[in-house]
Amino acid sequence: MADILIVDDQDRYAELCRRTMPEHHYRGPVRGWQEAKSALERGQGRIDVVLLDVHFDIPEQDLVGFHEGIGARELQDLKRRQGVEILRQLRKLWPDLPVVLMTSRQELALESLPEGLSDEEYTYFLDDDVVDAQTLRGQIDGIVASRRGREADGPVYWGASMAMRRIRRKLAILARGRLPVVLLGPTGTGKSLIARHFVHTRSGRPGRFVAVDLSTIPTDLCAAHLFGAVKGSYTGSIADRVGAFEAASGGTLFLDEVGNLSSDAQKMLLSVLQEGVITRLGDLRERPVDVKLVVAANEDLRARVARGDFRADLYMRLNPATTVILPPLAERGLDQGRLLSFCLEQALARPYLRGLIEDYRQGVGLPPGRVVVVAGGAVPDPAEGVLHLQFPDRGMRLLSRHHWPGNLREFSMVAENAVLFALSELSGVPPGQRPDVVQVRAKLVRDMLSADPTSAQLEGDAWHHTIAVRPQETLNRVAVECERQYFEALWLEHEGSFAEMAALLLGDEGHARKVQLRFNQLGLKVRELKAQLRR
Repeated sequence: MADILIVDDQDRYAELCRRTMPEHHYRGPVRGWQEAKSALERGQGRIDVVLLDVHFDIPEQDLVGFHEGIGARELQDLKRRQGVEILRQLRKLWPDLPVVLMTSRQELALESLPEGLSDEEYTYFLDDDVVDAQTLRGQIDGIVASRRGREADGPVYWGASMAMRRIRRKLAILARGRLPVVLLGPTGTGKSLIARHFVHTRSGRPGRFVAVDLSTIPTDLCAAHLFGAVKGSYTGSIADRVGAFEAASGGTLFLDEVGNLSSDAQKMLLSVLQEGVITRLGDLRERPVDVKLVVAANEDLRARVARGDFRADLYMRLNPATTVILPPLAERGLDQGRLLSFCLEQALARPYLRGLIEDYRQGVGLPPGRVVVVAGGAVPDPAEGVLHLQFPDRGMRLLSRHHWPGNLREFSMVAENAVLFALSELSGVPPGQRPDVVQVRAKLVRDMLSADPTSAQLEGDAWHHTIAVRPQETLNRVAVECERQYFEALWLEHEGSFAEMAALLLGDEGHARKVQLRFNQLGLKVRELKAQLRR
């Protein structure tokens, strides 16, 4: 399912899209640049494609480029090519967002499309004189597939940020070369996934992928594990042993937590990198090996070199130029909605969760079919056989506020467990009465995140919320306004449960009535706040 924004002063394209492609989620039509800008900001990066008309017959003051004293002919030209002006403004804020201009390139060429917009990667043209449902569907599907293809490689999620694209391009080049690849980054950033599913896959090597977590291997067994050993070469050695380098010859060897290598093992690794041969423990015969080496560490190896924990010559042999630093999740600028959809698509491929989903579908009366993740916003018009997993806007806001110290691994686990618990909550509903939209409630998301002591809002038993202090006539009014904002945020956070609010504020759910009375005294209205909950 794609999220599509339609920018058009009429309803033609919106009606065509909703009638012929109901599986997608549509926003609009919005009637000009300001409305489009607001919609994109509200979309928070979830919008996949913008469908943009060129001719806009809208009030003069809403036209981009309108000014006092503009001539009649110039005004008509401005309306006739308003879509181009909107595109120019859009590119300043969203340079990578795919836009389909509903006109032919030849027609715009006559009007000299602004420099930099005609050949840029993310602008597409569709002649509105000959457009039909099949042509439009082909264009949209192609754009979405291309965009998703740039954002992920199998189980590796890159996202759409320029920083992650640069990392992907660099790794694609390094994968084909003979030099080692060094991956640095905090735990959970996907180092092992990248090594297995990107570097090894892109290397073109026919051999195996072998992964070794050096933090789990005792120091006295590390050399035997990596380089092999002959029978009797160490205590407990009852047979010849093939090491990881031999096992991975012709393929890729991934050494995780390489900083944990002992000094002796570091010396042996340096020898392998220099000579391309290994010698098993207790043996004299050299054995050639040819591996694509990928090493990973949570800490910058330069710091270990400075402390004397890591050999400087080995560090230089690993080649600092091939080091790739993977930023933590909080610094990647990822769209949480896309990441959520990606993680759940991966999770739904696992037998246990797929089995639960299929059992639920049978209870709803749905035939086997697609599962669509709705990350914020309303569920689109139902399509036959589709089961929706919906994370409401409030749940998405909770995800976006979290710091994610466990990075991608933590995000994936929270998303997967949230769906698992949401399905469990509905398991008691009689099969014929189950909804075809499984909603992951914001409270469930909050409970998942609050189990983490580093949660963005929960710290011990305290709950934090930013208050906007506005000038008042008296300090008492300032205090009341701050209290009102706090109560409003707390009510929304707990989805209207005064008992939960009482437990947090007074340590006892039995004081719910007292909290509700203060809520009313502050002039807060449940009906108005419920409207926010539904958004």
